[in-house]
Amino acid sequence: ELAAGINAYRYQRLTAAEQHAAETGYKGARYPWESALDGTEQIPPPVSVNSEGLYEQHITADIALAQWQYYLATGDKAWLAQQGWPVISQAAMFWASRVTLGSDGLYHINGVTGPDEENPDVNDEVYTNVAAKTTLQDATLAAQALGLTAPSSWSQIASKIVVLYDPTLKIHPEFSGYAGQLVKQADVTLLQYPWQYPMPATVAQNDLNYYVPRTDPTGPSMSDSVNSIDTSALGSPGCASYVYTERSYQPFIRDVFDQFSETKSGGAFTFMTGIGGFLQEFLYGYSGLRWNPANISLAPVLTSQLGGIVLHNLAWRGRRFEISIGASTTTLRLIEGAPLAVRTPSGIRTVSTGAPLRINTRRPDLKPTADLVRCANASASSSQIGAPPLAAVDGSPATDWQPVALPATLTAPIAGGSSATVSSATLRWGQQWPPSPAPNVPPPPGPVTTLRASDYTLQASLDGQTWQTLATVSGRTTGTLDVLRFAPTRARFVRVVITAGTGTQPPMLEELTVTG
Repeated sequence: ELAAGINAYRYQRLTAAEQHAAETGYKGARYPWESALDGTEQIPPPVSVNSEGLYEQHITADIALAQWQYYLATGDKAWLAQQGWPVISQAAMFWASRVTLGSDGLYHINGVTGPDEENPDVNDEVYTNVAAKTTLQDATLAAQALGLTAPSSWSQIASKIVVLYDPTLKIHPEFSGYAGQLVKQADVTLLQYPWQYPMPATVAQNDLNYYVPRTDPTGPSMSDSVNSIDTSALGSPGCASYVYTERSYQPFIRDVFDQFSETKSGGAFTFMTGIGGFLQEFLYGYSGLRWNPANISLAPVLTSQLGGIVLHNLAWRGRRFEISIGASTTTLRLIEGAPLAVRTPSGIRTVSTGAPLRINTRRPDLKPTADLVRCANASASSSQIGAPPLAAVDGSPATDWQPVALPATLTAPIAGGSSATVSSATLRWGQQWPPSPAPNVPPPPGPVTTLRASDYTLQASLDGQTWQTLATVSGRTTGTLDVLRFAPTRARFVRVVITAGTGTQPPMLEELTVTG
């Protein structure tokens, strides 16, 4: 009912969006970035600072996606014909008129800003291009659902919209000319969710590993919710999905009612985008739930930090069901309605009332590894909010533990609580990208600051009380990767004791791995 109301608001202001498109030289409907009650653009002046209304045109695709997802969830063709199709089709017409055919025979979209508002007015912004491409594809599917014939140009344009890809780095560059600079918030990583843009799992993981460290640490709260959902979908070995969950809410919760602020330092309050992202981690991340035309998808995942998750009162096309995600088994119970087709990692299954579906819960934290401390219950002498100790052993190079001050200690037990022989360790240190010099001014790439420990010891213990030094590092100020080898030693605990670092801020330990 809430989703219907939000979508109805957009339908009721379609005329204003059509006028906005016409006034700016395009066809179809162009929705405003900040909508007034009458549907006109409400972004405050000056445009030189608040350029979102001018360039952040992906909002039109975002609105079309919401309409299509509502139809996928409800199957309401009467609603689709009356309200959804007018919005979706006019959004498609906008994008068909917004693209430019290049000499390369491909369609380009120039002069836009993606969700990353720190890099405005760019060409072939990858989020915007994928959003436009998907809008044209969804509009064609919507026409088919209604027995209509979509313009053939929609499919033709969609198939030739540029989606930038770097074959060397094996990532999606954020825009034409992107040089690795800081980004404000999740942008490229949104291709995976909610857009579900097809790509190899290795590329999806590369995008996460590349862009997460380059995301402004002072930026808004919704980035890590996307990172968590993406990581859950990929089943990335380790427990980074939970670390992202921690990072998505802990720095932003404010007293006295535990509401979200926009950024760590304040900003908009209460920040509904952050709240919505956090909730989606459970509804769409850990469950792997997706709405499809003929079924739902379910690909549950859990890490040991979460005892279990139960999702009540879910609905799809007249059915009511609930999902219970356990440590080893996930159960979907159909409460009411006709049999439900469920797409699982092992194939399509059918669920009926009285005959629940049980499938394996994916456990990326339990995937085989030589790393003896991966996903162990790490602790630290101090931690900056949003940089917990678990991040140093979660299996991901994109997250990090950062102490409040030095000296600092990170302690990790051998996973499983037993002892093991250790003989080598790898420590990967973090880097910090320069901030934007001014609002809506793209920063030049570099200089990048390495925040590493220059002086530290690696120690081991069997009882957590008496410690033996395994390796000592002193005066090391360059590089981000340390590989330490030492005499084989029996240990139940390993710790890193840092006494000095290279930067004005404490070191960032992205990953500690320990092997036998």
